[in-house]
Amino acid sequence: MISRVLIIAAGGILCYSKNFFGKSSTDLDADDDLISGFLTAIASFAQEIKGGDIKALNFRNFNFIYSYDDEFGCMFIVVTDIDDLEEEARPKVDLMKSEFIKRYSKKLKEFDGNVSDFEPFDGFVEEHIFIPPKILLLGENGVGKSTIMDLFPGQTVLELDEDLNEIIEKLIGVSGLENLKQFKLREIDLEELVNKSKLYRKLLDTVEIICIVSNSAASNLGRTKNYLNRLKPLVKKADFYIIANFQDLKESAFEPDKIEKSFEIKTYGFSAIQKDSKEKIYSIFIEMLKISVLEKLKARQFKES
Repeated sequence: MISRVLIIAAGGILCYSKNFFGKSSTDLDADDDLISGFLTAIASFAQEIKGGDIKALNFRNFNFIYSYDDEFGCMFIVVTDIDDLEEEARPKVDLMKSEFIKRYSKKLKEFDGNVSDFEPFDGFVEEHIFIPPKILLLGENGVGKSTIMDLFPGQTVLELDEDLNEIIEKLIGVSGLENLKQFKLREIDLEELVNKSKLYRKLLDTVEIICIVSNSAASNLGRTKNYLNRLKPLVKKADFYIIANFQDLKESAFEPDKIEKSFEIKTYGFSAIQKDSKEKIYSIFIEMLKISVLEKLKARQFKES
Protein backbone atom coordinates (compact mmCIF):
# COMPACT_ATOMS: atom_id res chain seq x y z
CA MET A 1 0.00 0.00 0.00
CA ILE A 2 1.33 3.46 -0.89
CA SER A 3 1.93 5.50 2.25
CA ARG A 4 3.68 8.56 0.85
CA VAL A 5 4.48 10.31 -2.44
CA LEU A 6 7.30 12.74 -3.19
CA ILE A 7 8.07 14.92 -6.19
CA ILE A 8 11.56 16.40 -6.33
CA ALA A 9 12.27 19.22 -8.77
CA ALA A 10 15.56 19.97 -10.51
CA GLY A 11 18.31 20.78 -8.06
CA GLY A 12 16.94 18.40 -5.43
CA ILE A 13 14.19 20.76 -4.22
CA LEU A 14 11.17 18.98 -2.76
CA CYS A 15 8.25 20.63 -4.51
CA TYR A 16 5.41 18.30 -3.46
CA SER A 17 4.79 15.62 -0.85
CA LYS A 18 1.78 13.76 0.44
CA ASN A 19 1.79 11.54 3.51
CA PHE A 20 -1.41 9.50 3.50
CA PHE A 21 -1.12 8.41 7.12
CA GLY A 22 0.61 11.25 8.90
CA LYS A 23 0.83 14.98 8.78
CA SER A 24 -1.16 17.46 6.73
CA SER A 25 -0.89 17.04 2.98
CA THR A 26 0.68 20.49 2.59
CA ASP A 27 3.42 19.97 5.20
CA LEU A 28 6.83 19.86 3.52
CA ASP A 29 8.42 19.03 6.87
CA ALA A 30 11.98 18.29 7.90
CA ASP A 31 11.54 14.54 7.44
CA ASP A 32 10.43 14.94 3.84
CA ASP A 33 13.25 17.40 3.13
CA LEU A 34 15.75 14.96 4.63
CA ILE A 35 14.37 12.12 2.51
CA SER A 36 14.44 14.33 -0.57
CA GLY A 37 18.11 15.21 -0.02
CA PHE A 38 19.03 11.59 0.51
CA LEU A 39 17.22 10.39 -2.62
CA THR A 40 18.72 13.17 -4.71
CA ALA A 41 22.22 12.29 -3.52
CA ILE A 42 21.68 8.60 -4.32
CA ALA A 43 20.39 9.49 -7.79
CA SER A 44 23.38 11.76 -8.44
CA PHE A 45 25.78 9.06 -7.30
CA ALA A 46 24.15 6.54 -9.66
CA GLN A 47 24.66 8.96 -12.55
CA GLU A 48 28.28 9.62 -11.56
CA ILE A 49 29.19 5.95 -11.69
CA LYS A 50 27.18 5.55 -14.90
CA GLY A 51 24.76 3.18 -13.21
CA GLY A 52 21.80 4.74 -14.97
CA ASP A 53 18.50 5.80 -13.41
CA ILE A 54 17.45 4.23 -10.13
CA LYS A 55 14.19 2.31 -10.51
CA ALA A 56 13.65 1.38 -6.87
CA LEU A 57 15.31 1.36 -3.45
CA ASN A 58 14.46 -1.39 -0.99
CA PHE A 59 14.78 -1.00 2.76
CA ARG A 60 13.79 -3.26 5.64
CA ASN A 61 10.31 -1.77 6.12
CA PHE A 62 9.52 0.03 2.86
CA ASN A 63 10.37 0.57 -0.80
CA PHE A 64 10.96 3.72 -2.84
CA ILE A 65 9.64 3.34 -6.40
CA TYR A 66 11.08 5.91 -8.82
CA SER A 67 10.28 7.50 -12.14
CA TYR A 68 12.31 10.26 -13.81
CA ASP A 69 11.58 13.00 -16.28
CA ASP A 70 14.65 14.09 -18.20
CA GLU A 71 13.10 17.24 -19.71
CA PHE A 72 12.35 18.89 -16.36
CA GLY A 73 14.89 17.03 -14.23
CA CYS A 74 12.21 15.84 -11.79
CA MET A 75 11.98 12.66 -9.74
CA PHE A 76 8.62 11.11 -8.91
CA ILE A 77 8.58 8.67 -6.00
CA VAL A 78 6.04 6.58 -4.14
CA VAL A 79 6.78 4.85 -0.84
CA THR A 80 5.23 1.40 -0.36
CA ASP A 81 5.29 -1.35 2.23
CA ILE A 82 8.17 -3.77 1.85
CA ASP A 83 5.86 -6.66 0.91
CA ASP A 84 3.93 -4.74 -1.75
CA LEU A 85 4.48 -5.62 -5.38
CA GLU A 86 6.43 -3.08 -7.41
CA GLU A 87 4.27 -3.90 -10.42
CA GLU A 88 1.21 -2.59 -8.56
CA ALA A 89 2.86 0.71 -7.60
CA ARG A 90 4.79 1.36 -10.81
CA PRO A 91 1.76 2.44 -12.91
CA LYS A 92 0.81 4.86 -10.13
CA VAL A 93 4.21 6.55 -10.33
CA ASP A 94 3.96 6.88 -14.09
CA LEU A 95 0.42 8.25 -13.83
CA MET A 96 1.51 10.80 -11.23
CA LYS A 97 4.41 11.92 -13.41
CA SER A 98 2.25 12.29 -16.50
CA GLU A 99 -0.46 14.30 -14.75
CA PHE A 100 1.93 16.53 -12.79
CA ILE A 101 3.89 17.50 -15.89
CA LYS A 102 0.70 18.09 -17.86
CA ARG A 103 -0.59 20.44 -15.17
CA TYR A 104 2.58 22.21 -14.12
CA SER A 105 5.07 22.11 -17.01
CA LYS A 106 5.13 25.92 -17.24
CA LYS A 107 5.63 26.33 -13.50
CA LEU A 108 8.41 23.75 -13.53
CA LYS A 109 10.25 25.67 -16.24
CA GLU A 110 9.96 28.85 -14.18
CA PHE A 111 10.17 27.21 -10.74
CA ASP A 112 11.34 29.68 -8.11
CA GLY A 113 11.00 27.48 -5.04
CA ASN A 114 7.37 28.38 -4.28
CA VAL A 115 5.95 24.95 -3.44
CA SER A 116 2.46 26.33 -2.71
CA ASP A 117 1.85 26.37 -6.48
CA PHE A 118 1.54 22.58 -6.36
CA GLU A 119 -0.81 22.20 -3.38
CA PRO A 120 -3.91 21.69 -5.60
CA PHE A 121 -2.32 18.42 -6.78
CA ASP A 122 -3.57 16.86 -3.53
CA GLY A 123 -6.97 16.18 -5.06
CA PHE A 124 -5.56 14.14 -7.94
CA VAL A 125 -3.19 12.20 -5.69
CA GLU A 126 -5.92 11.29 -3.20
CA GLU A 127 -8.28 10.08 -5.93
CA HIS A 128 -5.92 8.39 -8.37
CA ILE A 129 -2.63 7.49 -6.68
CA PHE A 130 -3.56 6.11 -3.28
CA ILE A 131 -4.21 2.34 -3.35
CA PRO A 132 -7.06 1.51 -0.94
CA PRO A 133 -6.44 -1.43 1.41
CA LYS A 134 -8.08 -4.70 0.38
CA ILE A 135 -10.27 -6.97 2.46
CA LEU A 136 -10.68 -10.42 0.98
CA LEU A 137 -13.98 -12.07 1.92
CA LEU A 138 -13.69 -15.86 1.74
CA GLY A 139 -16.01 -18.74 2.54
CA GLU A 140 -17.77 -21.79 1.21
CA ASN A 141 -21.08 -21.57 -0.65
CA GLY A 142 -24.01 -20.69 1.57
CA VAL A 143 -22.10 -19.11 4.46
CA GLY A 144 -23.38 -15.60 3.71
CA LYS A 145 -20.45 -13.82 2.09
CA SER A 146 -22.58 -12.66 -0.87
CA THR A 147 -25.22 -11.41 1.56
CA ILE A 148 -22.54 -9.34 3.28
CA MET A 149 -21.43 -7.91 -0.05
CA ASP A 150 -25.02 -7.01 -0.90
CA LEU A 151 -25.32 -4.94 2.29
CA PHE A 152 -23.19 -2.30 0.58
CA PRO A 153 -24.87 -0.53 -2.34
CA GLY A 154 -22.95 0.77 -5.28
CA GLN A 155 -21.15 -0.47 -8.33
CA THR A 156 -19.89 -4.03 -8.29
CA VAL A 157 -16.79 -4.83 -10.30
CA LEU A 158 -16.89 -8.24 -11.94
CA GLU A 159 -13.72 -9.96 -13.11
CA LEU A 160 -13.18 -13.40 -14.53
CA ASP A 161 -10.26 -15.63 -13.72
CA GLU A 162 -8.75 -18.06 -16.22
CA ASP A 163 -11.51 -20.59 -15.54
CA LEU A 164 -14.22 -17.93 -15.99
CA ASN A 165 -15.04 -17.86 -12.26
CA GLU A 166 -16.35 -14.51 -11.07
CA ILE A 167 -14.37 -12.27 -8.75
CA ILE A 168 -16.68 -9.70 -7.16
CA GLU A 169 -15.31 -6.44 -5.75
CA LYS A 170 -16.78 -3.24 -4.30
CA LEU A 171 -15.15 0.04 -3.33
CA ILE A 172 -16.55 1.09 0.05
CA GLY A 173 -16.30 4.54 1.57
CA VAL A 174 -14.88 5.05 5.05
CA SER A 175 -15.55 7.77 7.60
CA GLY A 176 -13.90 8.38 10.95
CA LEU A 177 -10.47 6.93 10.13
CA GLU A 178 -7.53 9.27 9.74
CA ASN A 179 -6.64 9.73 6.06
CA LEU A 180 -8.34 6.47 5.07
CA LYS A 181 -11.36 7.15 2.89
CA GLN A 182 -11.99 3.87 1.08
CA PHE A 183 -11.28 0.17 1.11
CA LYS A 184 -11.86 -2.60 -1.42
CA LEU A 185 -14.01 -5.58 -0.48
CA ARG A 186 -13.50 -8.60 -2.70
CA GLU A 187 -15.43 -11.88 -2.54
CA ILE A 188 -14.00 -15.25 -3.59
CA ASP A 189 -14.97 -18.83 -2.88
CA LEU A 190 -12.62 -20.30 -0.26
CA GLU A 191 -12.28 -23.72 -1.89
CA GLU A 192 -11.63 -22.14 -5.28
CA LEU A 193 -8.91 -19.88 -3.86
CA VAL A 194 -7.09 -22.64 -2.00
CA ASN A 195 -7.25 -25.25 -4.75
CA LYS A 196 -6.16 -22.80 -7.46
CA SER A 197 -3.95 -20.51 -5.43
CA LYS A 198 -1.47 -19.98 -8.27
CA LEU A 199 -4.15 -18.10 -10.20
CA TYR A 200 -4.59 -15.73 -7.26
CA ARG A 201 -0.92 -15.27 -6.39
CA LYS A 202 -0.90 -11.51 -7.04
CA LEU A 203 -4.05 -10.99 -4.99
CA LEU A 204 -2.71 -13.00 -2.05
CA ASP A 205 0.51 -10.97 -2.15
CA THR A 206 -1.23 -7.58 -2.05
CA VAL A 207 -4.27 -8.02 0.20
CA GLU A 208 -4.06 -6.58 3.75
CA ILE A 209 -6.90 -8.50 5.39
CA ILE A 210 -8.33 -11.98 4.81
CA CYS A 211 -11.77 -12.35 6.36
CA ILE A 212 -13.17 -15.89 6.41
CA VAL A 213 -16.94 -16.21 6.73
CA SER A 214 -18.38 -19.30 8.44
CA ASN A 215 -21.95 -20.35 9.09
CA SER A 216 -20.76 -21.21 12.64
CA ALA A 217 -21.87 -24.86 12.33
CA ALA A 218 -19.51 -27.73 13.15
CA SER A 219 -19.29 -29.22 9.66
CA ASN A 220 -18.48 -25.91 8.00
CA LEU A 221 -15.98 -24.97 10.72
CA GLY A 222 -14.15 -28.27 10.27
CA ARG A 223 -13.75 -27.81 6.51
CA THR A 224 -12.86 -24.14 6.96
CA LYS A 225 -10.07 -25.03 9.36
CA ASN A 226 -8.62 -27.47 6.85
CA TYR A 227 -8.71 -24.87 4.08
CA LEU A 228 -7.20 -22.28 6.42
CA ASN A 229 -4.27 -24.53 7.27
CA ARG A 230 -3.54 -24.87 3.56
CA LEU A 231 -3.99 -21.15 2.90
CA LYS A 232 -1.83 -19.68 5.66
CA PRO A 233 1.56 -20.73 4.22
CA LEU A 234 0.62 -19.03 0.93
CA VAL A 235 0.00 -15.60 2.48
CA LYS A 236 2.85 -13.14 3.00
CA LYS A 237 1.47 -10.21 4.95
CA ALA A 238 -2.31 -10.33 5.40
CA ASP A 239 -3.96 -10.64 8.80
CA PHE A 240 -6.67 -13.28 9.21
CA TYR A 241 -10.09 -12.75 10.81
CA ILE A 242 -13.26 -14.84 11.06
CA ILE A 243 -16.86 -13.70 10.81
CA ALA A 244 -19.04 -16.26 12.59
CA ASN A 245 -22.27 -15.79 10.67
CA PHE A 246 -25.74 -17.22 11.47
CA GLN A 247 -25.38 -16.51 15.18
CA ASP A 248 -29.19 -16.30 15.28
CA LEU A 249 -29.32 -20.11 14.84
CA LYS A 250 -28.69 -20.89 18.49
CA GLU A 251 -29.09 -24.65 18.18
CA SER A 252 -26.38 -25.15 15.53
CA ALA A 253 -24.10 -22.11 15.81
CA PHE A 254 -20.95 -22.23 17.90
CA GLU A 255 -20.31 -19.04 19.86
CA PRO A 256 -17.64 -16.65 18.54
CA ASP A 257 -15.36 -17.04 21.57
CA LYS A 258 -15.26 -20.82 21.12
CA ILE A 259 -14.46 -20.45 17.41
CA GLU A 260 -11.76 -17.92 18.23
CA LYS A 261 -10.19 -20.26 20.77
CA SER A 262 -10.22 -23.16 18.31
CA PHE A 263 -8.84 -21.21 15.34
CA GLU A 264 -6.65 -18.83 17.35
CA ILE A 265 -7.90 -16.03 15.11
CA LYS A 266 -9.87 -12.92 16.06
CA THR A 267 -13.55 -13.82 15.54
CA TYR A 268 -16.63 -11.61 15.23
CA GLY A 269 -20.16 -12.86 15.76
CA PHE A 270 -22.67 -11.79 13.12
CA SER A 271 -26.19 -12.36 11.85
CA ALA A 272 -27.24 -11.00 8.48
CA ILE A 273 -30.93 -10.93 9.48
CA GLN A 274 -30.36 -8.35 12.21
CA LYS A 275 -31.96 -4.97 11.53
CA ASP A 276 -28.61 -3.25 12.01
CA SER A 277 -26.61 -5.86 10.07
CA LYS A 278 -25.05 -3.31 7.72
CA GLU A 279 -23.91 -1.07 10.58
CA LYS A 280 -22.60 -4.11 12.45
CA ILE A 281 -20.52 -5.50 9.61
CA TYR A 282 -19.28 -2.02 8.71
CA SER A 283 -18.02 -1.51 12.28
CA ILE A 284 -16.30 -4.91 12.10
CA PHE A 285 -14.47 -3.94 8.92
CA ILE A 286 -13.48 -0.59 10.43
CA GLU A 287 -11.98 -2.34 13.46
CA MET A 288 -10.05 -4.68 11.17
CA LEU A 289 -8.66 -1.70 9.22
CA LYS A 290 -7.61 0.04 12.44
CA ILE A 291 -5.73 -3.04 13.64
CA SER A 292 -4.24 -4.35 10.40
CA VAL A 293 -3.59 -1.12 8.47
CA LEU A 294 -3.37 1.98 10.64
CA GLU A 295 -1.84 0.49 13.79
CA LYS A 296 0.64 -1.55 11.77
CA LEU A 297 1.69 1.51 9.80
CA LYS A 298 2.09 3.63 12.92
CA ALA A 299 4.19 0.86 14.49
CA ARG A 300 6.51 0.84 11.46
CA GLN A 301 6.79 4.63 11.51
CA PHE A 302 7.67 4.50 15.21
CA LYS A 303 10.45 1.98 14.50
CA GLU A 304 11.78 4.15 11.70
CA SER A 305 11.95 7.18 13.99
